[in-house]
Amino acid sequence: MSALLERLREIGLGDYEARLYLALVRRHPATGYELARTSGVPSSKVYEVLRRLQDKELVFVTDGGRTRRYIPVDPEEFVEQYSSRMTRTLEGLRGELGALGSEEQVGYVWNISGRETLIERAGRAIEHAEATVILSGWDDELAELTDALAAARGRKVRTAVIVYGALEPTASAVYRHPIRDTIYDEKGGRGLSLCADSRAALVGIVARNGSASGAWSRNHGFVTAVEDYLKHDIYVQKIVGRFHDQLVTTYGRNFARWRDVFSDRTLPPKPRTTRARPRRRS
Repeated sequence: MSALLERLREIGLGDYEARLYLALVRRHPATGYELARTSGVPSSKVYEVLRRLQDKELVFVTDGGRTRRYIPVDPEEFVEQYSSRMTRTLEGLRGELGALGSEEQVGYVWNISGRETLIERAGRAIEHAEATVILSGWDDELAELTDALAAARGRKVRTAVIVYGALEPTASAVYRHPIRDTIYDEKGGRGLSLCADSRAALVGIVARNGSASGAWSRNHGFVTAVEDYLKHDIYVQKIVGRFHDQLVTTYGRNFARWRDVFSDRTLPPKPRTTRARPRRRS
């Protein structure tokens, strides 16, 4: 019950309003006196709160009889009505608030705390993408974004995904990272990076203990840096996919010397072995 009350409060109902509506859903029709007993709303406040619910078209009065009885709007109709109303309101706010913005757009970088928030933010970016999505992540997090990726693909959004694992997301192109264990040890967790429409970007990491942190922004410099990082990682995957054995021979296991950005060393060439010529018989 407390969870239901909290959800109703989150969408704008007062505490007494939420309590009365739930009491009516459980049992109706009901009088104001009965509602005061079952809802926990003081009898001195019941009729005032019922009037507010009537104004919001969430409660109606039954016809007939000397005693006024109340019934709630059907819960399914209530949810649909509220969803439609809020969608219209939010769309209006989007345009009106955008018109109030200053001409000079300042792109702030926002901190992200918690794995759920990190994935939620990534999911919203994918859902609102109009042209392109580039994404890099591990199976654990990508599994929760597959539906959003598939929907984006269905909207003709071009999608490229770098996968640390075995997942097969629906995308225009999928690149499988060859040294995920090495990356995990170096970073101390699972990374998640995304760029949508070259306009919004996100980076984050889920640590070994399950905690997560990151950042997202529409700041042009931030977005460009993340997009370049993702694109260059894909360039590398293309090279590794075609020249894997040569890279191992040149730079060592897991391309260790290639990934050392502070030097340009390669493995020494292996000495050639010459085959002994067979002796000629005299």
